[in-house]
Amino acid sequence: MATANMVRRRRVVHVVLEPAEGREGWYVATSPDLPGLVTHGNGVDHTLENVKDAMVAYFSGKPPAYTLDVRVVVPV
Repeated sequence: MATANMVRRRRVVHVVLEPAEGREGWYVATSPDLPGLVTHGNGVDHTLENVKDAMVAYFSGKPPAYTLDVRVVVPV
């Protein structure tokens, strides 16, 4: 049976996806929780894959267990 000390806590990382200017279907991703983390991609899925890759680099290859809380900005 797992004890409280054995359960690995997941960090919630907030990510904001905004449409890239002048590039239809592309998004720029930033995180208020990880200053300096910026990446982009063609479509939401591609951008989120790039976010995961950027997090590996951000944490020098050893990111903590995390859950992404993603907000997509939609122009109106």
